[in-house]
Amino acid sequence: MKKIIIATLTALLTILGTNNLVSAETIYTSMPDQNDDYYQPFYDSLKKFNYDFSRKMNKGDSFSVLKFYYPDIWLRDVAPVITTKMVKFKYSPSYLKKCDSRYLNNRFKKFLKGRYKYSQSSLVLDGGNVQWDGDQTVVLTKKVFQDNPDWTKTEITSELKDKLKVRRVVYISTEPGDVLGHSDGMVKFISPNKMFINDFSYEPGFLQKIERQIKKQIPEMKFIVLPSAYTSKGQYDSKIASAKGLYINMLETDHTIYFPMYGLKRDHSVLKMVQAQTNKPVVPVKVGNISVLGGSLHCLTWNVPNKFKN
Repeated sequence: MKKIIIATLTALLTILGTNNLVSAETIYTSMPDQNDDYYQPFYDSLKKFNYDFSRKMNKGDSFSVLKFYYPDIWLRDVAPVITTKMVKFKYSPSYLKKCDSRYLNNRFKKFLKGRYKYSQSSLVLDGGNVQWDGDQTVVLTKKVFQDNPDWTKTEITSELKDKLKVRRVVYISTEPGDVLGHSDGMVKFISPNKMFINDFSYEPGFLQKIERQIKKQIPEMKFIVLPSAYTSKGQYDSKIASAKGLYINMLETDHTIYFPMYGLKRDHSVLKMVQAQTNKPVVPVKVGNISVLGGSLHCLTWNVPNKFKN
């Protein structure tokens, strides 16, 4: 009898250990060259962000600054998109010179080689433009059509469904004046039938437009309007809007939501709103000094479940 009990307990512990391994995630960030002219004014802020963020990891998540030469900080867009599959789309956005995007795309593929299991697609798509509901739906802005002029809408939809193994692809309008065209500054799924949506207070009427577009394809969708404290004050690049005050650009893992804090009056009230919509811990992370570059917490990171490791 004792042998049976011991064998049963051993089996359970093995299963639990395997499940923990499967659900564990690594959160990557990247540091630019210290002498990079563009990022040099923010080098110390980026170092501090990485140090502080590394100390906020919740159980099940691990943190790593990319131990590989990759001379940019925006990992989300060049990295593979992850649903139940991991797919490396072509990184060749219209807002970058082709020689630059080609170099960054090839560098990141070298990082992935031998480390992770993934498939590839020739579709041009930034990772920041894909929001997955955790089930069968992804949301993208129509920027994907602009970046793939030789593809039809039907072909793009078919490619996304096939590669990402989803049944529904929802397209929404790009924010006026947003050269990046990323959906991760607009919406964030809470569950398949509920999502946070930016209040777009700086674009009258745009909130209702996006809600209508999503409702048309997902009639049962419920929206939690997340206030924005957007400010263009301190915007670093004249061509790329600051992300300061965009709370929707949070990072979610299987275990935790990491919430961007900007040093603004609304930080704590919006944090409480997010906490009220989830059972996961919501961990505040300061990104105020960096966000004026045009991205926030989700943009700066790439979180990947360890089950995709080679």
